[in-house]
Amino acid sequence: MKALITGVSGFVGNFLTEKLLRIGYEVAGISRSKPDNKDLNFISCDITDSARLEKILKTIRPDEIYHLAGSAFIPYSYKEPMYAYSTIVSGTLSLYESLRKLDMDSKVLFVGSAEVYGEGQTSPFTEKDLLRPNNPYAGAKACADLISEQYAKTFQMKIIRARPFNHTGPKQSDNFVCSSFAKQIAEMEYDGHKTIYVGNINVKRDFLDVRDVVNAYYLLMKKGTSGEAYNVSSNKAVSISELLDWLFLFSNIESPNIEVDLNKVRANDALIRLGDNTKLCQDTGWLQEHDLKETMRVLLEYWRSSRASGRN
Repeated sequence: MKALITGVSGFVGNFLTEKLLRIGYEVAGISRSKPDNKDLNFISCDITDSARLEKILKTIRPDEIYHLAGSAFIPYSYKEPMYAYSTIVSGTLSLYESLRKLDMDSKVLFVGSAEVYGEGQTSPFTEKDLLRPNNPYAGAKACADLISEQYAKTFQMKIIRARPFNHTGPKQSDNFVCSSFAKQIAEMEYDGHKTIYVGNINVKRDFLDVRDVVNAYYLLMKKGTSGEAYNVSSNKAVSISELLDWLFLFSNIESPNIEVDLNKVRANDALIRLGDNTKLCQDTGWLQEHDLKETMRVLLEYWRSSRASGRN
């Protein structure tokens, strides 16, 4: 089985590559930067470069395409909305039109985002809820989500849509909340200072370990229904403050100073966001396997190791 991963050098792309190689896939990956994994066939390519993308698809002829490419950092999308829309929307169109031009029937998993739901609500979001994006990243993902649905219906393309909620794990950029906390705590242990800088830690989010997310993507590719959308979520919300408490529990820091950095406070931030994973579980048999508290311990160990080796 041949798989192509777009955005392969990203956080999830690395874990997905490892999983597919482990179960015997031939894996090729494209992105603008080179990934760490040397066992895959890496090809440098901007997802919006249709001519180059066509050549790659024609050469590899993948059975499955995991479409992860696109801007991923929400705060950056406020500064550069055109970049977010270009990589996410134009990049998705570039992929689909290249497949159509080549008359290829590769199965595609479009990886969207739960951000498309917009403002939070106390009940879990289902796939039937309206899309109400409230930031440029979410708007771009919502557009690409709708494009994916349209191409599946109009052109009978084999496209499944994933809407992942928050996920974390080792190797995640410290631009993201759990990694930011873990890195700061590792530095506090190493340097002996007591202050950690946070954003709004009172909001609640639906978090999964990245390995559970990758398992969901694989199962969706195998068992999901073309044209359908699927939440990838835990069906429960945890406060950011609780995640921070867990990380400190695994540290040797006592009585830390917690200071709010206004630069880390996001505009239009929903108080709570969680997803109903019933459809995912029923259609694919997916189950959450990793305890989030243990994920926090592993994440802290990763940043300790990075700090000790001077990698960060």
